[in-house]
Amino acid sequence: MSERKGGGPGRLQGILRRSTNDIAAIRRQTALLEKATRTLNESLPPRLHGHWQVASLSAEALVITAESSVWATPLRANQSTLLEAAARLIAVQPARVQIRLAAPPPAKPPRDSVVLSAEAAEHLESAARGMDDARLATSLRRLASRRHERSSGHG
Repeated sequence: MSERKGGGPGRLQGILRRSTNDIAAIRRQTALLEKATRTLNESLPPRLHGHWQVASLSAEALVITAESSVWATPLRANQSTLLEAAARLIAVQPARVQIRLAAPPPAKPPRDSVVLSAEAAEHLESAARGMDDARLATSLRRLASRRHERSSGHG
């Protein structure tokens, strides 16, 4: 009996061993999908390169993820080419091609506007008056004016 029943270190080692095996399997699968993407990419027109990737490849299906519908349409037009290239890769032609759209990247949160206190705006105005560099002075005045616009317009 190699497993311990007390729930101590023996169990933790087993979990770590299984986790290491799982991570290794994920790495192998990722490498396979990257290789499939590179190989199939060679059979497509250059304008499609870099806008899609293989998500899954088996005898049942070649699943491709496209960046957007703009790229999905020409990929669909090249289905037979993709199936033939996949057959050379896995020695059997997948029964079908499925093209999915990748989830859009998360929207960037709106940038919070900096709220300047009246004192900070006055310091910027003062600094602008003492500037020899006209462009820098203009920028400082523009920044200081944001306080006035916000406080007079909204608020």
